[in-house]
Parts: sequence; structure tokens; C-alpha cells
Amino acid sequence: MNILAAIVDPLNYAALEKGISARAVQALIRKGALRLDDVYSAIPERTFKRRLADEAALRMDEADAIARMVRTVALAAWAMGDRKSGQLFLDQPNPALGNRVPRKMALTDAGAREVEALLYRFVAGDPA
Repeated sequence: MNILAAIVDPLNYAALEKGISARAVQALIRKGALRLDDVYSAIPERTFKRRLADEAALRMDEADAIARMVRTVALAAWAMGDRKSGQLFLDQPNPALGNRVPRKMALTDAGAREVEALLYRFVAGDPA
């Protein structure tokens, strides 16, 4: 199983609906699948820390934002060949995205879709 499938499969709709625990998100951070600042972009720091302390699950919208970011990070690592190159891609303004930073775009569904489309075009060898 490739890195993309291994990381993203556990974050399917059924898992989001059931509720992803804050501890599971913390494990994703430890594995390098997510950065703490990615989490705090989706969930306020105090809220996330409270969910950790209470051993609580994320709300559906929070879990969805986390899943989107994990998917984008995993896709970037896969497309670029490794995590470090994927992170570099996500953190740099990209001319193909109007000089926007892919990581910031991935905070929204529309932005994540554009970033994902660019990564798939890159893998396919399409310069457009």
C-alpha cells in the first residue's frame, strides 16, 4: 500500500461520521502526516487541547478539515516523491496557483481541490 492510501484510508466518511478522536490527530502529528500548525488552522488551539484533555472526538467539520489537510499532505508527498519535497511544495508560493501557498489553499475545500488537481497534473506530466 502506498503512503497516500495508508494515511488517507482511515479518514474516510464513515470514520468522520463516527468521530475522529483528538488523540488520533495527535498520532498523525507524531507520524509526520500532519503539522501542529495545520491542526491549529482547522481547530483553535484551546479547543484542540481541551479535546485532548477530555479524550473527546472532533466535530464533523473539524475532522473534515483535518482529513482534507492529511489528504493534501499525503498527495504532495506521493507526487513529489517524499515527505520533505511534498512539504516544500506545500509551503512555497506556486505560480500555477496564482502565487498562492498550497498549504493555505488547502484550508478550504475549493483550494484543496485546486492543489490536488495541480499535483495530479504534475504526476501526469501535464505542464498546464
